[in-house]
Order: sequence, then structure tokens, then C-alpha cells
Amino acid sequence: MTERDEFSPLTKRAVALRAGYCCSFSDCSQLTVGPSEESSSAVAGIGDAAHICAAAPGGRRYDLSMSPEQRSHIENAIWLCANHARLIDRDSVLYTADNLREMKRTHEAACAEKVRKASSQSTLTDDLLAVGPGIVCIGELRGFDESEWTLDLKHFLVGDVSALIQFVDTFPRVGREDRFILVNSIGDGRALTSAPAVSKSETGYLVRCPVAPRSPRTMAQQLGSQWAISRATNDLFVEKGQIARVSGLASLPQIIRSCLSIQRGESPFHPNFGARFAEYFAAFRDSPWLGQLLKLEVIRQSAIPYNDDVMKRQYTPFHCVDRVWSVEILAEAPTKNRLPTRFELEVNGVGRWQCDVSIFLSSERPAAAVKIR
Repeated sequence: MTERDEFSPLTKRAVALRAGYCCSFSDCSQLTVGPSEESSSAVAGIGDAAHICAAAPGGRRYDLSMSPEQRSHIENAIWLCANHARLIDRDSVLYTADNLREMKRTHEAACAEKVRKASSQSTLTDDLLAVGPGIVCIGELRGFDESEWTLDLKHFLVGDVSALIQFVDTFPRVGREDRFILVNSIGDGRALTSAPAVSKSETGYLVRCPVAPRSPRTMAQQLGSQWAISRATNDLFVEKGQIARVSGLASLPQIIRSCLSIQRGESPFHPNFGARFAEYFAAFRDSPWLGQLLKLEVIRQSAIPYNDDVMKRQYTPFHCVDRVWSVEILAEAPTKNRLPTRFELEVNGVGRWQCDVSIFLSSERPAAAVKIR
């Protein structure tokens, strides 16, 4: 029996995400996944990661010059509904490899444009939502008051319904820094006071979240003095004969760079401190969702309090950021492990404010990897 060069589960997941779980065939865009009535955790799927050039000899568009790695690479995959996956394997004259690659490129470009437009809107619309550190979903904020926010989770990007159930069941044992919800569309989040309540909705899962009051922020002008770090060398430097210092709003870019450049678990003194920028970049580098995922991390650093057991106090890592408007990656790849990124933020005492910061992305494996299901 001829061995097929199949796609890995991670590749299948990635090509589906890049297609928005909709068929990439021209003029189709059929949604290929949704809830199943078999159980509260069941999912019905009619999509397939199809090979552009066949996985084995004898298949349509098989290319002898390709290596097994190339045949099983995401560049040889196109996400299709079941009908069109069968159709392209019945006519290799009409559906050439170049034709399918162009379909894929056009569809993914359209998906990326929709994501970019969603990120620039301030209305409550389908966007990314996070429930704790292990669950990120496409969905919307359905309602909120001072003590409860209601989320409609429509599709899991990170984690799955089992992870959501586990989060609810084990909530009393979840660390304080991991009890949160984040909403990209409003650039804000809240700490959870108790376990969410989950029920099934027409589109997915309705999650009622008991929330704490908004975490207090410091006025930017009141940010304390700290040693200044050179942007070029990341070292201390001398100014007017003394080691330079920064304070107030001038220290905020340095705070952002420091918080987002530290991976969680990296600091021996603050094991629960740190961001997932490097982790998300490694897992979603080629995904149109990358910018939205990084925005979630910025929201967490801005809105969710960190419990500092060393200093015996609680504060949001960014201290003075009231809202996250946008996060924009300014380069396709890091240079010397530094990723130039633009932040547009609502800063307490200042208003809408923008800065460009290069975030250090460690090449070492993160302590807690993203689980893509």
C-alpha cells in the first residue's frame, strides 16, 4: 500500500483557521463547522484540508518533484467544504494546482481583510474572546453590567469545550492571575470572582461570567521613576554624568517592552508574571488572527491585576492603560529576536496615545505552550 504524505493535525487546524473555517472554493465560502445536537460538546464539521498536489502517486495533480515534506506542508493545503474537496479530485484539467493556489490566496486575503476591519471597529461584533489562559474563541460580548458579563462563544481558536468545562470545574484551584475574561472588540477585560456558568446557545455556548469591578489605574503622570533602558542595546546608559532615569508617561514604552518581552515562568521571583507574545507568534505566525491574539495579551496586561507576592501589592502590569485600541505588527519577522509593534492605547490622564516598541521574542520554548485543537 502506497504511503500518503498526510497533513499533521496542526497543519489542518492552521489551514482551516486561515480560511475562517469557510470553503476556499471560488464563490462558495460555505461555513464548514458548527454545533452538533448529539451533545453539548459535540461539533459537526463538513470541511477538509485538501491536497493541492496529491498526497500519493496516482492522485490528482501529483508532483513527482515534490518531497514528502512539501506535500504535507501547509502551502500544499487548501480548506474546502466536502463537496468541493471531492470535485477538485475529479477534474485536474479544470482545477490545476495554480488555479487552486490562486483560490486559496484570494480567499485567505479576503479573510484577513475581514479580520482587519473587525479590529478597527469599536462596536460589539464577532471578535476574539478569552476565558482564562487556555481558551480563546471567536464570538461576541452579548451583555454586561457591573457584576456580570455574558459571552457568546461561537468557535474555539485555542482550547475546546472540554477545556472550558475543566476551567469551570477546577476554578477554585485556578491561580488568581488566570481568572479573567478578555474582549478584543472593546479593548478591555475583567477578573472573574467565581466560576462562569455555561449553557448552549443557537450559535455555540453562552457563558455568564461573574466579574470583579474594574481594576484601578494610575495616572500616567504619576508613574514612578525607574532606570532608563536603551532601545538600541537594551542596557542602562549614562546621561549628563549619571545613569539615566525615566518617569511619568516617558516610562510607559519601557514598561510595555519589559512586560511583553518576559515570557510567563521566565522570572524566578515572579513565576506568574509575563506575556505570551513569543508563544502566540510561534503558533500563529502565518495566521490572520495573530494581531488579534497579541491584542488580547495587551488587554490582559492592561486590565487584569497581578498579585505581587514579593512587594505585597496588586496592580495591572501596564499600570495606566484604560483601554487597548489596536496592536499592529510592523514587520513580517523579528530582527535579532525583536518584533517592531505599534500600540494605540487609551492612557489614564493622557487620552488616546500611540507608540512603537520592539518586543523581544525569546527563541526558547515557552513554559506553557498554546494548545491548538
